[in-house]
Amino acid sequence: MINMDILPKILIEADKNQEISLFSNFLNHPEFPGHRKMILQVFPNLKKIIESGENEKKAVTKFVDQFYSKHNIDISSAIKESTEEMKESPKVLRALGEAMEYSWPENVTYIAIPTILPFSPFNGNTFYFSILGRITKKEKKNVLMVAIHEISHFIFFEMLKEIENTEQISLNFNTRHYLKESLTAAIFNEEPLRSSLKIKDDYLGNPEIRDIHIKGQESPVKSIVEYIREKYTESKNNDIKFTDFLKDIILSFNRLSEKFSKKRQIWNQCGKELFKNEITLADYKQPMEV
Repeated sequence: MINMDILPKILIEADKNQEISLFSNFLNHPEFPGHRKMILQVFPNLKKIIESGENEKKAVTKFVDQFYSKHNIDISSAIKESTEEMKESPKVLRALGEAMEYSWPENVTYIAIPTILPFSPFNGNTFYFSILGRITKKEKKNVLMVAIHEISHFIFFEMLKEIENTEQISLNFNTRHYLKESLTAAIFNEEPLRSSLKIKDDYLGNPEIRDIHIKGQESPVKSIVEYIREKYTESKNNDIKFTDFLKDIILSFNRLSEKFSKKRQIWNQCGKELFKNEITLADYKQPMEV
């Protein structure tokens, strides 16, 4: 029985020191090697400071301090706007719980920390949401959508741990990464989350998953998100529990671990430049059969 009477809290906490640590971590993150290139492309001033020969940790601290000082008003405004938007979280959290058939225990609090990084990482029950687009006036990301996206990952990891223990398996990092991102995109495009998040066009999710394709034994090639959406709809129509639907997907995808790792290797080498290379992109799009 899903108890929607208990909902978690989301607290926004700004922390410049955490920001500095975050930059340092993702400039040298072993599981996200492409993020260094992304950060230095977005922040050429940081690249110049590092290339001048200054110690990287000191360079990051100097850059973040200068950026926060220069954009102080815009950063404060972005945090204020985000806090206001987050007031709508209870009804969307309720929809997320319904979509994943999940009940929260009492006193769960998620910490949301604004970051100027061009992506939104997470750690434990803490997630970071990018306010860079608001500061540069290029893009105004829906902070509530980012929050629900990240919290769906927290729930997924909790369910995954239980399934891995029961089935005596262990998804590798790359398979887990593609699955969590495509699962979130799939359930965002289905009710009740689609209406709650006011999604009109299909939610595409992380760019890494948009050209990953799956072929069933008796079905045509589909994007990984389309494939999971179809399985999710089937499970709901047949009154199959969400955890059972997820277990079937996990077991199927576990058999594709090597192929997922090869896809991730391509993405780590190319990043978004992949879309400009027709030959490599065709390799990345090569469907995996389940």
